Amino acid sequence: MNYDALPPGLLPIFLRLPAAAAFFGVGESTFLRMVTENHAPRPVRFGKLTLWFRPALVAAAAKMSGVELQYSAQAEMQEAPNEWDAILRK
Repeated sequence: MNYDALPPGLLPIFLRLPAAAAFFGVGESTFLRMVTENHAPRPVRFGKLTLWFRPALVAAAAKMSGVELQYSAQAEMQEAPNEWDAILRK
């Protein structure tokens, strides 16, 4: 998993177990228990890879906290800094 390959401000859309657990601020075993107890979303499989869809993690965290979330990937992308803007302005 090479998250360093992403441009600044671009978040990975899928996370592996260590990152998904860290996203919730818990250890891997606690996170897996949360998945088993339906507090966190189930992963998706791509061949041998087990990955969690980050927007589903955001929605699950909001649901757990009782906060109504209006998640929009498009809005997230618009808020992220775009390093090309500075280059094109030159």
